[in-house]
Amino acid sequence: MSNVMNVPDHIAERIRQRQESGKKSAVAGAIVGASGEGSSIPRISIRSSRYRLVESGVETVVGTTLDVVIVGANPRVSKVFYGSAYDGENTAPTCFSSDGVKPHASVDSPVCDNCAGCPNNELGSKILPSGHKSKLCADQRHLAVVAAADPSKVYSLTIPVSAMRGLREYFKSLGNYGLTPEEVVTELSFDDEASYPKIVFNHKGYVPEAKLDSLEKLTEHDSVKIATRQLEPSATLEAPKAETRIEAKEEPVEPPPTPKKKPKLEPVKASDDLANSIADLFDE
Repeated sequence: MSNVMNVPDHIAERIRQRQESGKKSAVAGAIVGASGEGSSIPRISIRSSRYRLVESGVETVVGTTLDVVIVGANPRVSKVFYGSAYDGENTAPTCFSSDGVKPHASVDSPVCDNCAGCPNNELGSKILPSGHKSKLCADQRHLAVVAAADPSKVYSLTIPVSAMRGLREYFKSLGNYGLTPEEVVTELSFDDEASYPKIVFNHKGYVPEAKLDSLEKLTEHDSVKIATRQLEPSATLEAPKAETRIEAKEEPVEPPPTPKKKPKLEPVKASDDLANSIADLFDE
């Protein structure tokens, strides 16, 4: 993991305080400490090995890399099963579970009433072309992230089973230096050697001191719990107005001045209620 040794003073102080208090990161703990998809949830697509911001049917292509801050993670492994051939991200799953315990309430005809007893969840229920054993019902993890170019908008990022090990190792590597995911800027990229979109996680830098409190408050916001499938959305999630982009810092610096240019990513039109709710966190 690059750039971790040059920890700026404001991050080093947070590490010291956590070591003294014993306080853990809920974000990292959801992955490292942990043994259906709502179309209304703003999400990040990885279709065709390109990061795409998707909301209310509007898709913004970012590219092969995307800088984010991870602000939430479902502590449970989720599951998804397709009874017919998968034909892109618009294919509805036959069955899925947000907690890995039981099918989601929206599933009309669950394969089984519990995930532990489901034949599709057994290793060997699917054989890969390589001959390795797999499962018809695939494991996945749900994260909540904000784009560094617009830290006021929460997106859901689904981590396929192919990238789950890399995610765990990335979080553990941060923990080895006393860091938490919400303190650093994470670069999402793709494995060039993989024949499918395989997410790669890299440490890019540090969140400026001026943004840390706002992001820490955001980790407890309902929008994060909805994005990680720990809370059902009561209404369509809409985006608040864009905030100043997060520039990853390797050395201690003063918070950057508000740029004159508009943020790189244009948000989708927002509804006032949730927009103001999240935006208020960044105005405090």
